[in-house]
Amino acid sequence: MKRRLELIGTVAGVTLYDDFAHHPTAVAETLSGLRASNPGSRIWAVFEPRSASSCRRVFQNAFARAFSAADEVLLAPVFRSTLPEADRLSVPQLVRDVNHSGGSAREADSIDDIIVAIVREHRPGDLVVIMSNGGFGGIHEKLLRALA
Repeated sequence: MKRRLELIGTVAGVTLYDDFAHHPTAVAETLSGLRASNPGSRIWAVFEPRSASSCRRVFQNAFARAFSAADEVLLAPVFRSTLPEADRLSVPQLVRDVNHSGGSAREADSIDDIIVAIVREHRPGDLVVIMSNGGFGGIHEKLLRALA
């Protein structure tokens, strides 16, 4: 099915997937399913909080739990940055919460920062899941080109 763990390509031993996941339940299920079918692989979760719901603080704690099946979590800035801060998902807090629970998360300032991190740190056999309900600035093709 299009945009549900859709295989985009494999370059330099890194397999790239696209997923429409934008709610904590969808993120958790996508990553859990990928982990179950690839228990020995390193999984990168690259998430863009873009949808009306994923940009909201109401899901702050649920998102922290949702990334538990990923080995590396890269978080893009909140797309709807005009939301009042009290209502907006806090990416820095999400990073702290994931790391506090034993995960490995970090905030990225841009798509280019995400690409640089993956290109610099990837290993053959890595699985990268790009999660957003939008185009995420063309990150899929940019990452494939950079890995090549």
